[in-house]
Amino acid sequence: MLSAMSPAPAVFEQGKAWRSRRISANGLTVHYHEQGKGEPIVLLHGFPDHAGTWRHLADRLGGSSRVIAPDLRGHGQTTRPQAETDYRLELLVDDVLALLDALHLSHVHLCGHDWGGVLAFAFAAKHPDRLASLVAINAPPADILQDMIWHDPAQRAASQYISRLRSPDADLVFTESNVDTLIDRFLGEALQHGVLDDNDIAGYRRVWTQPGIWKAMLAWYRAATLDVPAVGARITAAENQTSWRDPISPPVLVIWGALDSVFVPAVADAIARACADCRVERIASAGHVPHRDEPDHCAVLIRDFLSLHPIPSAQPDVSHD
Repeated sequence: MLSAMSPAPAVFEQGKAWRSRRISANGLTVHYHEQGKGEPIVLLHGFPDHAGTWRHLADRLGGSSRVIAPDLRGHGQTTRPQAETDYRLELLVDDVLALLDALHLSHVHLCGHDWGGVLAFAFAAKHPDRLASLVAINAPPADILQDMIWHDPAQRAASQYISRLRSPDADLVFTESNVDTLIDRFLGEALQHGVLDDNDIAGYRRVWTQPGIWKAMLAWYRAATLDVPAVGARITAAENQTSWRDPISPPVLVIWGALDSVFVPAVADAIARACADCRVERIASAGHVPHRDEPDHCAVLIRDFLSLHPIPSAQPDVSHD
């Protein structure tokens, strides 16, 4: 566990500083980056990322918003509990609530990508009163993903990686000692296309070589209740009933990279149907990580959306300087 950690250096991009912070929340020492002033937007990263994945977008939002990007439980420099059951979705939701309370934020805009988006939707379902808006970047609610895995053959095929990440064999591949292979696997194309630079890669290398980091990140998949039948397998009568719940009440912006290979395009449409107020923006040139592929485009969409949904009541802009 990383309950006592040394200060992290500030990261600079285009002359603007990420302020590196730590705070106690829900029994964890949460590491987060902060930048800018204005209405707070909290950015929740996906797998196998860390807070630094947001820095290109944060530079573009920091002029009008207070950007807060935590390392989620088990990731980056935040505490890594050892048990897989410590990564259940309800505990992750509690982490976000505790972070907002620790930062004295009564209302925020919440933005999540990949697993961070699944978490953002779960938080919105449980604590809609804490959100002015929600931005989902290539990420569905967990129950919508489950329905798509059961009923959409293309999504079931695309989701077979979840079973592979849960298998014991994954522990032989996803290890700190295999970091060069993992960098090439997850980041090689982005580096080749100039979307990431050597400083970005160095940041990932520092994070991905910390003891126990991959076991903790894989625990998000292993603790999840998602059922992923094999391609072509028949599902039971119980599974054949579409799970559903009340519409997501905060206004939602879905940013969707059209070249995504993790989620099929129909997932974005299913999200829109589950929301009381939803706008879907597809970016034709982006893949699964639009905020990395097209940060300028994403920033414009997010700034415009936030301006339409201001935080309803005044709260002090108390950054932890």
